[in-house]
Amino acid sequence: MSQNDIDPVVLRRSMRCALDLVAAHRIAKGLTLDLERMTAIREALEDRLTLAFAEVNLDSTSSSWSLEKAAETLSVEIALQIIHERQDEPRDPAYGAGA
Repeated sequence: MSQNDIDPVVLRRSMRCALDLVAAHRIAKGLTLDLERMTAIREALEDRLTLAFAEVNLDSTSSSWSLEKAAETLSVEIALQIIHERQDEPRDPAYGAGA
């Protein structure tokens, strides 16, 4: 599947749950949610999802296959990878030492 086959609006809409998952994890762990950090995470998620879809052969998918459903499922898996990769990130000092 080429990048032209993927509607960026559908892709971003499908990533919402995955981004919420990353944000919830970051809040629970006392990590920063600044705009720069979350933008970088969203871009990493979008890039990895686009790369995953580059491997999809549309001719071999069933008629019931849905790009949006596949994007939702894959984006959650990618979000879990991102969480795991950043597990050693230091806490945000704004959360305080006693938290």
